[in-house]
Amino acid sequence: MSTPSTSSSPARRGSGRGQRVTIADIAARAGVTSAAVSLAVNGRPGVSDATRARILEIARELHWEPSPSARALAGAPVLSVGMVLARPAEVLGNEAFFGAFSAGLQEVLSSRDYSLQMKIVESAEAEIDTYRRWFAQRRVDGIVMVDLQLEDPRIPALEELGRPALVIGGPGHHGTLPSVYVDDALATRLLVEHLADLGHTRIARVAGTRGYHHTAQRDESFLAVCAERGATGTLHEAGFGALGAARCVAELVAGEQPPTAIILDSDEMALAGAHVLQESGVDIPGQVAIASYEDSPLARMHRPPLTAIGRSAVEYGRRAAHRILELIEEDRGAHRGGGAADGRDAAEDARPELRAIEPELIIRASSDPRAATDPLLLAVDGDPDRTVGGSSATQG
Repeated sequence: MSTPSTSSSPARRGSGRGQRVTIADIAARAGVTSAAVSLAVNGRPGVSDATRARILEIARELHWEPSPSARALAGAPVLSVGMVLARPAEVLGNEAFFGAFSAGLQEVLSSRDYSLQMKIVESAEAEIDTYRRWFAQRRVDGIVMVDLQLEDPRIPALEELGRPALVIGGPGHHGTLPSVYVDDALATRLLVEHLADLGHTRIARVAGTRGYHHTAQRDESFLAVCAERGATGTLHEAGFGALGAARCVAELVAGEQPPTAIILDSDEMALAGAHVLQESGVDIPGQVAIASYEDSPLARMHRPPLTAIGRSAVEYGRRAAHRILELIEEDRGAHRGGGAADGRDAAEDARPELRAIEPELIIRASSDPRAATDPLLLAVDGDPDRTVGGSSATQG
């Protein structure tokens, strides 16, 4: 019985089903060396324009994709930005901000063929270890650091690494690292002045976890503006999440002199607080007004719709993405000896802080009964009855 004959010659590399096309395959097709292909696909000098164009066309024909590990070994960008979150997954899953911020970040990164690498850890120490490992293994080109703290060990660690890193938060407390931030002091002033204008003299602020820079900034501004307006302001730490906010609001309304207005640090916290008030038979806003530092579809659909600070977290993420990509390009330019990237001057490259978004106050019926209360209207066009930015107000 005869057996089928088999060829002793190996199949051409990269031509079989499921086999990765390599630089060697491109070089064989183009009739050049693998080194020439590497120079061409990585955008480096050393080959003519005609040869580069021919190599890139063959790479497209063969559906070649660069190997991340090979790019890292060659010193080329790995086209990835890292972000580590040291918060419980349950809190992150319920918070509108991080989902929207990440979406804006990823949208811009994707348009430049960058990916967003995310990791959830339990502590700042684990976060720092992740930064060191990612950079040592060349798994990311840059870092976006969130949840800036007053005494933040991550800042000196990132400064020591000396790689592109962007701090989300400020102003201040970010060392020599660049940052983008939203003005929480202004957001607080808009909230307190709105409530004071409505006649509230006992205002409570139910805050997230102390130690975060934005929490401290809000606390300081809250007490200062309350004093300016002759209102009694009280601070209450509830931690981030619905449960802590609900407990805190329940204790406040059960007190001898409950506040007539409550400001909460997130939409999730504000919704939990509003639920407690309604379950207790407290009229919103007749007896207690409610306002939130974060807006969301749920805040808009609540009855009554919640007054909130409008600051698009998606746009915030977009601004952060543009800035970290600038920093990565500046770092590449410095390593090439090219100075500032894209023709920007040194003063622009050296800017330490960038205010990303101007907050505005969206006035709804949870604080002002004159505001429209039709949730269907708000759901369709998303427009509040009145928005206040700085000192201006417009009627919708």
